[in-house]
Amino acid sequence: MSGFFKELKRRKVYTVAVAYVVVGWLLLQVADVVLPIYDTPDWVLRTFTTLLFLGFPIALVLAWAFDISSAGIVKTADEPEDAEDAAIELPAGPSVAVLPFENLSGDPDQDLFAQALTGDIISGLTQSSHLFVLTAGATAGIDHDGLDITGLGKQLGVSYLLEGSVQKSGNTFRVSATLMDASNGVQIWSQNYDRELSAENLFTLQDDIREQIVATLSDLHGVIYSTQGQKNVHRPTDSLNAYECLTVALAYDKYISEENHLLARDSLERAIEIDPQFDGAWAHLSWIYTDEYVHGFNPLPESMKRALAVAQKGVRLAPGNYHNHWLLSRVHYFLGNRELFLAEAQKALELNSSDGTTLGLIGMYTAFTGDWDRGIDMMSKAKLLNPNYPDYYHLVFGTAAFARQDYENALGECQKAGLSDFPIFQMFMTATHAWLERHTDASRQLEEWAQVQPGVTLDTARESLEKFFPFLPELVETLMQGLDKAGLPSGCQS
Repeated sequence: MSGFFKELKRRKVYTVAVAYVVVGWLLLQVADVVLPIYDTPDWVLRTFTTLLFLGFPIALVLAWAFDISSAGIVKTADEPEDAEDAAIELPAGPSVAVLPFENLSGDPDQDLFAQALTGDIISGLTQSSHLFVLTAGATAGIDHDGLDITGLGKQLGVSYLLEGSVQKSGNTFRVSATLMDASNGVQIWSQNYDRELSAENLFTLQDDIREQIVATLSDLHGVIYSTQGQKNVHRPTDSLNAYECLTVALAYDKYISEENHLLARDSLERAIEIDPQFDGAWAHLSWIYTDEYVHGFNPLPESMKRALAVAQKGVRLAPGNYHNHWLLSRVHYFLGNRELFLAEAQKALELNSSDGTTLGLIGMYTAFTGDWDRGIDMMSKAKLLNPNYPDYYHLVFGTAAFARQDYENALGECQKAGLSDFPIFQMFMTATHAWLERHTDASRQLEEWAQVQPGVTLDTARESLEKFFPFLPELVETLMQGLDKAGLPSGCQS
């Protein structure tokens, strides 16, 4: 029976019924006043009233059968029998409210700075593709004293609350920020930002602190996404909604391994089953499909063709999402299309140049096109924006040092990366030990590498390096010479 009433509503029968009664009543009132003026016989009003009553069910039947559209009067389309089953579960991303930053300085002049910083942080957070941010008006006037975090979270309907303060002592300016889980009141992140203040650097200081807070919280390696991922990574994939599947997949980018790659692929493919319009899931699948080709993780046929298709679909679904553009740029990089890589990377940066993940990863691949200075500068800024950057950034810094033949620094940076399950890491460590004439260390590294990639040879190593560095043939040759010096067997040996 509930389905019948739902169908009445869908076909606008209720709307027509109410409109008919209202208009009919008005017509009767007008007729009752106007007809006697013209000495109209009583039977005319009675007939008019009878016709209105008879017309009511006819109007309802017509409302059920037909609809008025831009194309004219058309037959109402039937609802699919499985309409409820086919309903899309939309991604349910996190939400945050930024409370007005308090001025603890005792200086009324700092009230304006606190207000401006609060507004800037809100504006910065709204650029995040999958983060819902309440407007400043929603939290205006909230008193920090005796704050009930869980109660306020329920009142505002948000996942997280960000509160903070500004304080000035002499020429030292401190901004404190704290992020709390609104469901339980637990503090999950806190940071102090101390700066030397002068009349000349006030706006620079404000921009600097705002960028760091926003990046630390909202980029894909930030506190919010990491917290969401930790909540979901051990849950069965079929129990997650589309957004939760994405958070599980994002952990792969910080912990690159074949096992995490498979989990990420399963999670993202589940996400697009749940919501075929989820642009972020489509775009991030390109990362996973590309790594089938680049690293040989869980390979399936036509990896790069699939990677390009899903990346392009992500951009089509949401052309204003900067993540989608840099993910497409990454596919173009590994396809060897330098100009297309640079074009998509530029689009991503134009949409959001303050997102730590976007800046860092575009910087990495920019460096690998041979533009070392620009790429490393971008990655260095990304590190400052968000201290939660992934460890593989150090492998990039090590690669830059290796390209300069600064093998001591290359070794130090690679060791910071600590990507023992990552074949490219093993190649750099082995070749660097060899170029430093540390033959015992090189041999030990070869043994470790063989555990990660059994049967590896010079031929297979060259194939991997040429995939990973399509624009750096000289770097590939230097690495190959180091691997040869270390004693890696060629493919011709039995």
